[in-house]
Amino acid sequence: MTTTQIEPVLTPAPVARVLPRLAADTRYVLTGLPMALAAVLVCVTALSVGLGLAVLWVGVPLSFFALMQARGFATAERERIAPVLEREVPAPAYRSAGAPTLPARLFAVVADRQTWRDLAHAALRWIPSSIAFTVVAVWWTAVLGGLTWVLWGWSLPADSKEVPELLGFGGAYLTSAAFYGVLAVAFLVTLPAVARRAALFEARFAERLLAGD
Repeated sequence: MTTTQIEPVLTPAPVARVLPRLAADTRYVLTGLPMALAAVLVCVTALSVGLGLAVLWVGVPLSFFALMQARGFATAERERIAPVLEREVPAPAYRSAGAPTLPARLFAVVADRQTWRDLAHAALRWIPSSIAFTVVAVWWTAVLGGLTWVLWGWSLPADSKEVPELLGFGGAYLTSAAFYGVLAVAFLVTLPAVARRAALFEARFAERLLAGD
């Protein structure tokens, strides 16, 4: 008679699962706003100036530059949202800009529907990025500030009233430290879910405009 030994299946601890996801979501959101501002500055500004100077022909290559930069930002964003969505984001089939003449190249880019979707994303991405950034930054600030309040709370003006005192818990230093510590723990517990939803909110906005068919 033989016996079959069943090896135990090891699953990562909850903390080991949550921390990498939290780090990835936080990194995506906090780096999203600077990239959004860069996209607006480069693409929207260049296109606006290019259209204004189009009658002098100087604006034509500048407009072409703006549209190609929008494609570049879109490519980078598709790579950024894939880990957040936990799936590959298909790249669209762009019209080729490798035509032999400059007018043909311009027409290929201008006539490409996806290029304009990329430009729309470059122009509007700061809206979801700002919302997600603000929410995640507030949660992280509450966590870090509350947990460390006991170390720097003494530096606040002596005549200022803290929230615990206004709520009737008294003005003792340790009382305030305990209050902010408990508040920080509450924010810490909800931080992974908040960061996840903020990252998905921003990433799904990008996916709607940038994903190929």
